[in-house]
Amino acid sequence: MAQQDHPHATPETVPPGEAGEIEELATLTTKLQDARAKNDASQNGRVLRGVHPKSHGCVEAEFAVREDIDKKYRVGLFAHPGKTYSAWIRFSNASVLREHDLKGGQNGSRGMAIKVLGVKGKMLERDNGQKNQDFLMINTPQFAFANVRDYLRLERILERDPLGADPKPYFIPAVLAQLGQPKDGEPAEISAKRQFLQSIVTKDPLLNKLTPADLMGTIASAKVAAKIAALPVRNPMQVQYFGAAPFLFGPGQVMKFSAAPVAPKAQAPFDPNAVTPGNPPENYLAEALTWSMSGTEAIKYDFMIQTRSFDDEGLNIEDATTTWPDEEANYVPVARITIRAPQSPNSRAVRDHCERLAFSPWHGLADHKPLGGINRMRQQVYSSSAEHRGAGGT
Repeated sequence: MAQQDHPHATPETVPPGEAGEIEELATLTTKLQDARAKNDASQNGRVLRGVHPKSHGCVEAEFAVREDIDKKYRVGLFAHPGKTYSAWIRFSNASVLREHDLKGGQNGSRGMAIKVLGVKGKMLERDNGQKNQDFLMINTPQFAFANVRDYLRLERILERDPLGADPKPYFIPAVLAQLGQPKDGEPAEISAKRQFLQSIVTKDPLLNKLTPADLMGTIASAKVAAKIAALPVRNPMQVQYFGAAPFLFGPGQVMKFSAAPVAPKAQAPFDPNAVTPGNPPENYLAEALTWSMSGTEAIKYDFMIQTRSFDDEGLNIEDATTTWPDEEANYVPVARITIRAPQSPNSRAVRDHCERLAFSPWHGLADHKPLGGINRMRQQVYSSSAEHRGAGGT
């Protein structure tokens, strides 16, 4: 149903009971923050971000709307060709703990959050009293969870872990679905595995009453998680990032956005003698970022968008594990991000400043309203998380 608290209609369909689920998620988020502060030694008792708590570093940047931007994209932040803004960018891990960047030899989701400062226009939410536009991105074009209901089940599972960090039970139904029904002559270890996992599901009240839609969402989540695990990032400044969820783009239009390095070099370790695929340092992504910023050549990104009309097929506004048809081929550059060098992205002053920042997709212009259940959830959950850890603004 269209949202009525906004000057533009939206193509959203809000499931019954979602508001209560989001309330519970906001409460669970702060409980999990407290559990990690208490039980994770690396936090030293400090309450950190509910997601993306491990920073690789922050940089100052310039966000410039292209002079040649097509007229059809001159909406909201992009309304004035050549307009230039100051910005802060934070690079991070999505893992809820500040652990090894390559824990267990597996890749994790990486994030790039941009805060464009001093924008003009009708705002959704102010950012500590300021009019800023935030763009939150990850290094895959899909989120790992489709909707609020699925994400709530994950958080309920995390609550049972002392560190609030073990999601593995969430994926057991997807593993069972992959194993399929028993087959004549199948290996004994497959039968034993199926029986073992089925016994866990049968006893677990969070897993034994999944609807067919719940199971489909869990399978989709498992596929995205596998994609993330298979996607190596050796330098957080050398990969493309995606907003993943849809956003409004003025009346009647929906957008997705992405940032990609301009003429990126092939990914390489910051120091071939220190970083190898088999034995990288714990914070190798921060070290790579610091190394990238130690020279004198600016790092540049194309900030890109693509738009669709409300009537287009395959928008899947309420399923954040999906992409649009031919999505990755249809991004159009509308702005240029320039990160001057040298900078010190991990100096004490910069890290302290960045930890005080709160990023939310709801810090922004009404023309770019976040859409879909995952985004509706983020409004309240991110606000509660930031307030709980004492971050500036929401």
